Amino acid sequence: MNRLILIPLLLSSTSMNFAFNASDSASNYGSGWTDLSNNGTGFNPWGFTADIDDTVGVADSTVGAGDINTGSNSFQIASDNGSSLDVFRSFGGGASLGTGYVLSFDLSVNYRNGNKGFDLRSSETGVFNFNVGSDNYFFGGTDLGSRGWGYVNDGVYSLEFEFLTETIMNAKITRTSGMDTTRSFEIPNIALSGPIDNFKFYVSETDNAIPENNLYFNNLEVIPEFSSFGMILGALALATVARRR
Repeated sequence: MNRLILIPLLLSSTSMNFAFNASDSASNYGSGWTDLSNNGTGFNPWGFTADIDDTVGVADSTVGAGDINTGSNSFQIASDNGSSLDVFRSFGGGASLGTGYVLSFDLSVNYRNGNKGFDLRSSETGVFNFNVGSDNYFFGGTDLGSRGWGYVNDGVYSLEFEFLTETIMNAKITRTSGMDTTRSFEIPNIALSGPIDNFKFYVSETDNAIPENNLYFNNLEVIPEFSSFGMILGALALATVARRR
């Protein structure tokens, strides 16, 4: 009897996971991108740490870097006079990214002074980072420059994080550019220190009067990989049938 009850319970749990999808793009913010705005779906509102020397808004990414626009805009952040700026976001309903989920987005950056990048976070703690700084690119601590990733001014970086469990993921970055061949780098089976429930984009110690110093990003998406859940449920169903026989 208990075995028969188990599958409906698991189906119920998995159905909640199926319901969690999230997406957002700069084209949703024609009236302005501001602190606590939320024109996407599946995410909680944006949070900013901007001060008077910082710039936050939507803009044409091709003015300073590569083309990641939807419509004619991407999200844009910049800081000045040695200051730093974070924009951060969590998932709707206090969710974290678990088995079968994929988080992806596009990012573009030109100059490599200061620091610009992205953090996956567990609560207030950064657990995985992509950073552009010191005239180089660093993905999960790996020096991509030593792997042939030289400077380009129009790079489009597509980042994808596939969650095998709440605390194990695969991370992949792909760069396309008119100045270089397409390059990809992947780190499999990364053990995380905690579940991912939020993320941030950041810039620090750059000059926001120069578009080439800005960080641009766009096309944020979280989707469940239905095949992963299907395999799990299929295996459970077969195991239950075998036991009943």
